[in-house]
Amino acid sequence: MGQLQAPQQSNALQAWGKRESGRAIFANGSDRELLDNFRQLSTQQSSAGYHAQTLIKAVDSLRGDVSPLNAMLQPNNPSRRLLVAGGFEIEYELNSYYGDCQTDVEIVAIRMVPDHAQSKTRPALWQIEPNRRANLDFSEEPSPQLTGTALVPGTAEKPIKAGVNGQYLGEDRVVPVMTSHISRGDKAKRSGLEKSGFQLLYIPPENSAWLAGWRTLNSFGNEGSAQQRKAAHILAQHMLEAHQQGLHVEWTSHDDGAWVLIEAMEQLQRQQINLQERQKIFLSDHTRSRFRADLARRKLNMDTQDDKWHNASPGLAQTIGGEQFGLAPLLSAGNNLIHNTPREERLGKTVNLAYQTGDYLIKKWGAAGAAGALAAATGGSAALAVAVVKALHKFAPTVVASLPGARNHYFKNTGDQLEQLINNRNKP
Repeated sequence: MGQLQAPQQSNALQAWGKRESGRAIFANGSDRELLDNFRQLSTQQSSAGYHAQTLIKAVDSLRGDVSPLNAMLQPNNPSRRLLVAGGFEIEYELNSYYGDCQTDVEIVAIRMVPDHAQSKTRPALWQIEPNRRANLDFSEEPSPQLTGTALVPGTAEKPIKAGVNGQYLGEDRVVPVMTSHISRGDKAKRSGLEKSGFQLLYIPPENSAWLAGWRTLNSFGNEGSAQQRKAAHILAQHMLEAHQQGLHVEWTSHDDGAWVLIEAMEQLQRQQINLQERQKIFLSDHTRSRFRADLARRKLNMDTQDDKWHNASPGLAQTIGGEQFGLAPLLSAGNNLIHNTPREERLGKTVNLAYQTGDYLIKKWGAAGAAGALAAATGGSAALAVAVVKALHKFAPTVVASLPGARNHYFKNTGDQLEQLINNRNKP
């Protein structure tokens, strides 16, 4: 009698897991074995079990009709897709194995990259918490999922504070810089943040800060790097996780971290996610258009109640990419007037927008340039037009502030003062 040989697991593609609905998932023998091991590990109440659970959920999400938010096309390979997370990557293709119109998923490779995340050489979500010396520092390992903590549960009263850093900040500088920006430079807020900690989607600096800065200027803030695109997909998934758990989150981006944050928001927007006003954003020294951010936050039904939701220094990248040479606030105001303003407030908003537009033109072209356009349009004297424009720009705030009722309400600028004066007079 010959010796019995143990059956060897086929390395050919076979369906993995139960397919109750949606796409079937095919994998070779070694990957199926790996997934089976993770499925078993995911039932354990441990850190390893929690990470395994995240991976299994990610694989199962590929069964859906719509690609997961953290899935992207593989660079330089249009038929391949990549599902990215802080500690792993899943490379896959869509094919039809059953001969019908339903495409199925073929897993090409599962790459565990915890060492890269742990060494902070790839984007990942981290808990920033007080260390033994009571200084804020990275947690021992990255977080596979965004969740609340005992001190910050993510309620309306105690929202999660989360940051997205720019490309210029290395591991040694990112925590104090992001602490400053998340606390808005306020000492009391900073003190509270140092006790409670915050969460950070850490994006490692690129090889060349000069190239990153040139990309921002050359593309007017619209082009991101491969690493930023990967980070945006990871962030979009964390924003969705927070939404599914009903968490309140305040996201603060710094510098070209705004590119990642806005890109993630636009991915959520394409899937028509309604965040139910539980998440809000703050752009600090942003290098991508805040008009795009404003459009996305309104489409997503984010919390937009704060008037102060951005702050930028007059740097070159901020002026060109973030503020679009001063046009971004006008575009936001115009869009808000058309889509979000009640009928009874439109007249005041229109006058406010007209005042802001005039102020923008004078700042951009100077009084002489704006007056020249006025003279050309009206056929009047250029010298007289210059005198009129200079006088209006100089004395308008004083004239408006002197009108009856103009000081009955708090105002942010002369245009806002005009808006309130007109709208309040129209109220019965």
